[in-house]
Amino acid sequence: MRLQQSSRIKERGSFLAITMLTIGLLGFILAGYLTLSSAQNRSIERSQAWNAVMPLIEAGVEEALAHLNQNGLTNIFSDGWEQFLDMAVMERKTGSGRYVVTITVSSRPVIECTAYIKAPAVLSYANLSFPASLGWGQLMRKSGELYRSVRVTTGGGALFAMGMVSKGSIDFNGNNVSSDSFDSADPNFNTNGRYDPAKRKAGGDVATNSGEPGLFNAGNANIMGKVFTGPGGSVIIGANGTVGDLAWVTGGNKGIQPGWFADDMNMSFPSIKVPFTGGYTPGPGAISETNFTYGTSMVTVTELPMPLPPNVQTNYGTITSTTYPDPVPYGGVITNYVRVTSTEYPTNAFGPVTTNSMTVTTNVLPNPLPPGPIITNTVVVTNVTLPNPPPSGTIVTNVVAASVRYPYSPMPPGPPSEPPTWTPPEPGTYVGPVTNRYQSTGANANRGWWHNYAAIASYRYTDKTYTYTIPVSYTYTNITYTYYVPQSYTFPTRTSTNITVTTVNYDYVLDSYNYVLETLSGTVYVRGDATLYVRTGIQLTGQGCIVIGPKGSLRLYMGGAEAKIAGRGAINKTGLAYKFIYYGLDSNTSLDISGNGEFVGCIYAPNADLFLRGGGNNTEDFIGASVTRSVKMYGHFNFHYDEDLSRRGPRSRYTVTSWNEIGPDETRLLTFLKPFYNWFN
Repeated sequence: MRLQQSSRIKERGSFLAITMLTIGLLGFILAGYLTLSSAQNRSIERSQAWNAVMPLIEAGVEEALAHLNQNGLTNIFSDGWEQFLDMAVMERKTGSGRYVVTITVSSRPVIECTAYIKAPAVLSYANLSFPASLGWGQLMRKSGELYRSVRVTTGGGALFAMGMVSKGSIDFNGNNVSSDSFDSADPNFNTNGRYDPAKRKAGGDVATNSGEPGLFNAGNANIMGKVFTGPGGSVIIGANGTVGDLAWVTGGNKGIQPGWFADDMNMSFPSIKVPFTGGYTPGPGAISETNFTYGTSMVTVTELPMPLPPNVQTNYGTITSTTYPDPVPYGGVITNYVRVTSTEYPTNAFGPVTTNSMTVTTNVLPNPLPPGPIITNTVVVTNVTLPNPPPSGTIVTNVVAASVRYPYSPMPPGPPSEPPTWTPPEPGTYVGPVTNRYQSTGANANRGWWHNYAAIASYRYTDKTYTYTIPVSYTYTNITYTYYVPQSYTFPTRTSTNITVTTVNYDYVLDSYNYVLETLSGTVYVRGDATLYVRTGIQLTGQGCIVIGPKGSLRLYMGGAEAKIAGRGAINKTGLAYKFIYYGLDSNTSLDISGNGEFVGCIYAPNADLFLRGGGNNTEDFIGASVTRSVKMYGHFNFHYDEDLSRRGPRSRYTVTSWNEIGPDETRLLTFLKPFYNWFN
């Protein structure tokens, strides 16, 4: 009986253990399922929140584009957009989150936007804020926020944001080709609004939108500006070609200066449409212009006149000085080594100093005593006078017999009873007594009273002299500096004014209206703010020309395939490139500019090949900007980009050219500000 009861107990215990094990296994499986389900739910929530950030980013980018297109770069720090360095910054809060968007000011603005949204899980990041003075709230993410950032590059904006832009090939095939820039609105970089080589800038950028290797041939050009190609592109440059800033190019460097080439060109080229459907047909007219000629003479002055007159010639002269000039003058400094003898000991001699001495003998001991030995000499001196004080030794007086006659006139027959009164010699000139004698015979000249005495002839005594050596001069090598400095200035000054009025007949005279021509040739004078649409062709040759008057401006639209501006070319008397703009429609495939003189204007013909042909040995100046399908230069050409075109020239809408997601701490704003704050990952 006991054995059977024990067996039942064991069976019950085994059943209980199996039951508990089964329940535990089912619980573990259920817990794993619940954990997996929870993780999946969290992942879905986080993914949904992650994707929900994108509409905020798109909203920020759209706001930045709208701000750019409405205000451009000139008024970008307006409408609540704050300035930080070269960035315009805006923070915007919405019901679901917030975003911070920046616009980097450049010829191709870059937009960066970081958006924040409430995350489904608490993130272990510090709650960091920027100073309230910046006004951008909390730029770094708060605890429990999810965030993403994008960087967007743009195209458009100023139609002439660079000097020379091509969709395809660029070939600087000419000689003495150069590119630089100036600013017609800034007197620091122009003279009377015109290009001045002494005030030029290194903004003569040249760019191709193509990334195909070998399409950009810079040849031996001097490009004072940057060069750009599309992604993967390259620039071919000749042995004497140079690209860089002013110091690089004018300093004789060859090749491309580091940092002055980029292959990130990505520009959009909006098409040009027919400007209007109607328009007037221009007619001929006579234009009278008043011309002023001035008589001048050359003036030379020693002081540079202010205000500075034009065409000042600086006359340099040579100066030699012992002081090194600071600052170093133009032309450098020549160092001269000269042997000098002076009575003064030098303080800045170059090399050793030679002392020149002489031997001196004197009877007075010098005070102070000279350096070196002094030799005492004992000498016997014979002198007519005694020194003062008298010598200490024996003095020998040398005397001679002397007589003084006191004649009578007439001579008495016999001697008088006593000698006549007389004045004896000066004391100290004789020694001993004076005796008298009378002579009555002989020649009359010997008769009379004679006074005899011993006259002192000289003194002989022993004296001392001192012989010693003293320095009398110093010979050494001195350094002098020879350099050129302005010594005078020569410039023309007006002495007379001659006024003449000339009248010229033109084939077409344009005022402030819209005009239409089938073809354009002959002579054109623009008197007002005119727009001219040419349907089929432009041929300006011989005496043909376009003259833009001092108060005129012209927008020339070309609908034909080929345009040629030669002859007298385009004469822009305003001197401002934005006053003459050539627009090529999609049907315009070629623009050929040649002739003599400068071209002042802008060209936007994205489907046209631009040919620039110099005039023989003359160097032609192109002042303005160009955007074409390709560029090829022949002859001698200097290209001068007017940077004021980026402000006052025509504009196109900014559009997105690239969109890349980046880490939030890679934005330029955080790159500048993050070092001032702790950032925990």
